[in-house]
Amino acid sequence: KSEQTYMLEYLVQTGNISEADGLLATWFHRANSKEDMYKALMGDTMILEADVTLMGYGTPDEKPVPIMAHPPDIYSDNTLDEWLDAVLASGKGIKLDFKALESVGLSLDLLKQKESNKGINRPVWLNADILRGPNVPSFVAPVNGNVPQRVSVNPGFSGPSSTRSHPNTPGTNRRCVACWGENALRCRRTVTFPVHAMLVRSGWQHLSWLLNQSPR
Repeated sequence: KSEQTYMLEYLVQTGNISEADGLLATWFHRANSKEDMYKALMGDTMILEADVTLMGYGTPDEKPVPIMAHPPDIYSDNTLDEWLDAVLASGKGIKLDFKALESVGLSLDLLKQKESNKGINRPVWLNADILRGPNVPSFVAPVNGNVPQRVSVNPGFSGPSSTRSHPNTPGTNRRCVACWGENALRCRRTVTFPVHAMLVRSGWQHLSWLLNQSPR
């Protein structure tokens, strides 16, 4: 894999952090509106995380235009096209969190367009935590296609944060983590695993097993 596929290596190369330690990286979450996006771009945050859905998603006014909004919002003053132009003009890292499966293909088309026109010189993380098992192939197939080399996949799982209300949340048992690994094997991209911080300690024996399935 190219070094610039990996977010931490990119941050080291750009002088943002001194070593590839995730604790040193800083994030701006929900940089969706233009106000929040520009606030993040003007600050010292290293990585922008933003949410992607479709304009008017789930309504009669739905349009095939990816926008930056977190549910329940389905409208925004910022499209993904505008967001990518602004963020790619900076040195910030990028994480896109898909909130509607229908937005994935259109968003990948935009990424391919940006790569063709200007090039993408940094990692782009695509997070799929809207998905549960049966829908995963619907996400993996397009990202395995002709998308920029620096795209990485986060094959996450949706679900409540409490392990009491959802004992099969990834990180809590081997069966669930093994399923996560099987889904990751379908990806012909660099894969990262998003894990809720509250689950790391209790599920470390399973997460450690998962990480040991692949050389890094």
